[in-house]
Amino acid sequence: MHEPTTGQKISESDLRIHGDAPARAQRIIRAKDMVKRLLAAGTVVEPADRYSVVAVLGQSNAHGAGMSGVGALPVQPDRRVHQWPGCGRRRGRILQAEDPLLHEIPGAGAGFATTFGSLLADHTGEAVLLVPSARGDTSFHQKNGYSWDPANRTARVNLYDLAVRQIGNALAAAGSGSRLAAILWHQGESDVPLTPPDVYRDRLDALIIGLRDNFGEVPFILGQMVPEEIATGHPKYPDIAAVHATTPDRHSACAHVPGPDGMHNPGETIHYNSAGQRELGRAMFEAYRDLAGPSHSE
Repeated sequence: MHEPTTGQKISESDLRIHGDAPARAQRIIRAKDMVKRLLAAGTVVEPADRYSVVAVLGQSNAHGAGMSGVGALPVQPDRRVHQWPGCGRRRGRILQAEDPLLHEIPGAGAGFATTFGSLLADHTGEAVLLVPSARGDTSFHQKNGYSWDPANRTARVNLYDLAVRQIGNALAAAGSGSRLAAILWHQGESDVPLTPPDVYRDRLDALIIGLRDNFGEVPFILGQMVPEEIATGHPKYPDIAAVHATTPDRHSACAHVPGPDGMHNPGETIHYNSAGQRELGRAMFEAYRDLAGPSHSE
């Protein structure tokens, strides 16, 4: 296994290329985000009496960026799998979970969480409530006003704090007897050029510890970044990938799931396609099942 390198410094060229966008571009992004939130709606459903709640955290692959192949039929939503939306006109109400999910802004394509949710519903016999709390192109390094670092008090939006609020609100809405069943994490691409691997490790560990301080020792499942991106992208990809792979050595009730080969969007290698997202969702569920053991219904 590749071991993470320590003591690396971030180059000025990486900061210039991969760091904050120009102020004007950031203002345009924020204006577009406002429109996306206003347009987002979602499908209202009758809430279940109780839920297995699943938090979905990270950046674009968690947010949902999977594209379908030409002629592929859309996957029909599973009526047992709902979402606690992070945006939209119906925020504050339980909605049907359907890709793209409603994170802090709506996702752009398919993600792994809906597949995970369907398999969890099969496993437990209970309805599932997803808590979409990811955002594309975000990192522990503060970038464009966002940060996943629990200790960061200067970011315009601390995504860790936002996730804690979203999970807490979802549990309150889910009803008595509901529980946080799992936390799904897929992130790291934006930190590759911006955060030394030892710093990334420490901040990821702080995030896991903070979430468990709030919600108990919930299974924490990490999905691997796209293998082709790790192999052919920025030279520091293997170091961040190694932090992910060794996280179960540092935390109990934690699993790292290898990503499927050859299942990325056409023309780029940073995002899984829709089939790759479904495969990753299946693998993440299998890792969860190994950690959680038999369901209450078994």
